[in-house]
Amino acid sequence: MIRAGLVVAAAAALVLGPAAPGFAATTTTGDVSAPWGDRARVEFTWTDRTAIEGGTLTVSDLTCDDAPVYAVVTALTGSGATIPLATTARTAGCGQRAERKLARVGDEAGVRQVTLSLCRPAAGAAGAACVTPYRATNPYGGFGGFRF
Repeated sequence: MIRAGLVVAAAAALVLGPAAPGFAATTTTGDVSAPWGDRARVEFTWTDRTAIEGGTLTVSDLTCDDAPVYAVVTALTGSGATIPLATTARTAGCGQRAERKLARVGDEAGVRQVTLSLCRPAAGAAGAACVTPYRATNPYGGFGGFRF
């Protein structure tokens, strides 16, 4: 009788698959230091493979050179879209700081990755000089319809 019960339980597990995990939200923090000396920090929460919510982006002007600096956070979705989550105001001056709240983002195809870039506007029409050394990959998968 016990053996039959174990066989039935094992067969049910194979047919039904593993129980859906009770995902707990995962808070992620990332820091970027640019070669020129300024810093940025992002903190946000992965809620599951399809969304992130909450969070802040902070940029600190530490170079005391009066050159503007700003930070940008984006999310890459499973469908290939890049979605801006926040951009800080440009700040220039020794010890100046700017902070922004991150927008919530969700995508049925998943949120694959979040990046943090620290930028300085370039002179003239050259655009901006940015460094993007911080990339966070979704701990819940976030890759299209694939599940890990």
